[in-house]
Amino acid sequence: MITAVVNGASLQPGIEAGSWVTIRGTNLANTNTGQNWNAGEIVNGNLPTSLDGVSVTIDGNAAFVAYVSPTQINVQAPSDNTVGPVSVVVNNNGALSAPATAQLEPTAPAFFEIPGTSFAAASRLPDYAPVADPSVVAGAVAAKPGDLVVLWATGFGATNPPTPAGVLVSGAPVVANAPVVTVGGVLAPLISAVLTPGDAGLYQITIQIPATAPAGAVALQATIGAAGGGAQTAAGVTIFVGQ
Repeated sequence: MITAVVNGASLQPGIEAGSWVTIRGTNLANTNTGQNWNAGEIVNGNLPTSLDGVSVTIDGNAAFVAYVSPTQINVQAPSDNTVGPVSVVVNNNGALSAPATAQLEPTAPAFFEIPGTSFAAASRLPDYAPVADPSVVAGAVAAKPGDLVVLWATGFGATNPPTPAGVLVSGAPVVANAPVVTVGGVLAPLISAVLTPGDAGLYQITIQIPATAPAGAVALQATIGAAGGGAQTAAGVTIFVGQ
C-alpha cells in the first residue's frame, strides 16, 4: 500500500518529470533490507525500470527504480508533459498497489540535505569539502564569503539541450530557467546551474557566497523564474557560513 509520494529531496508533496521521487508505504517490496541498483543494472547508460521484481508507473509511464525496501522506494520520474494530478502504482512481483495520486509540477526544486540535519548537501570548491557546521558534521567546513559552493538538488526543470529521464547525463546540460538563490536572505551570484554529468536527475547549482551573507546556519532558498512556475525550494534548509 502506498501512503505517500513525495519529492525525493525535500520529502514534500509535488514532483517533477525527471526528478527524484520517494514513495512510502507498506509491502512495497519483498526484500527484508533495502536494495540499491548497481552498475551492472545500468545498460548502455539506460537506468533500470525494475529492481528485485519491483516496478513503478507514474501517469502510466515506467519510472526508473534506484532503491527498494518494504517501506520505501526511490525512483526517477519518467519524462512527461502532464501538469496536475497523476496516478502512481507500485508492482511488487505481480502484486499491484492501489493507485496513489501525486501532483506533477513543471518544476519541483529541492535541495538534498545531509541526513539528520537541516544543512543542504553542499560542496566547497575546488576541494569539494562538505559544507556544514563542523561541530555537527565531522569533516565539514564553513563556507566563507567569496567561496564557490555546489548545491546538490533535484527538480530544477528543463535543460538546454533537453535531457530525457532514464539515461545517464552526458555533457552538462544547462537549466533552462536559471534559479535565483539567496543565502541568509542575501542574493547569491549564480555561477552555473546544470545537470550532473554521468548521473541522472541530479542538479548541481553553483553559487558564490555573498560578501554580506550573515554568519551561522542561515536560510538557503532557490526560486525558479516565472517561466518555470515560480516554484521555490522548501523553507527550513540551511547552509553554514563562517566569517
